[in-house]
Amino acid sequence: MHELIEGLLEYSRVGRTAISCAQVDVRELLEEIVDSLSPPERLRVEIGDLMPVFKADRLQLSQVFSNLIGNSIKYHGSDTGHIWVKARGSGDFYEFEVSDDGQGIAPEYHEKVFLMFQTLETRDYGSNTGIGLALVKKIVQEQGGDITLDSDTGKGASFRFTWPKRP
Repeated sequence: MHELIEGLLEYSRVGRTAISCAQVDVRELLEEIVDSLSPPERLRVEIGDLMPVFKADRLQLSQVFSNLIGNSIKYHGSDTGHIWVKARGSGDFYEFEVSDDGQGIAPEYHEKVFLMFQTLETRDYGSNTGIGLALVKKIVQEQGGDITLDSDTGKGASFRFTWPKRP
């Protein structure tokens, strides 16, 4: 219940707090996140070569990456595999991608995963509030970006989101 209330408060604060922009080295940020999430030793998280350094709200960008990478670890379906984080410039935005070779998400659930209080498996009720991806979507949209999911059952998942190059 505590986690649910904290998640709701966090969700309600998105867009209401002052943006705190600072120079963010995305590679450094990702390394910190992966270290804090402590993935199983044989589940490798690979960070692409072209990670930008730019002015952004570090806390919100961190929340987005933490949720996406954390979900890839939690729902991978195996202690062995890969998670990839990539970036590329696209006009006024950076496009980031968090992909894995895990169990994937059936197409009929692609919109559902971004809704509040939605989980795909009943076993999630004890450990998941169903707020994470709704929060990610709200943060990304508040920044002027968009998020999409490309996945199919047994074929892994790829979440792509855009983030403005300038705050």
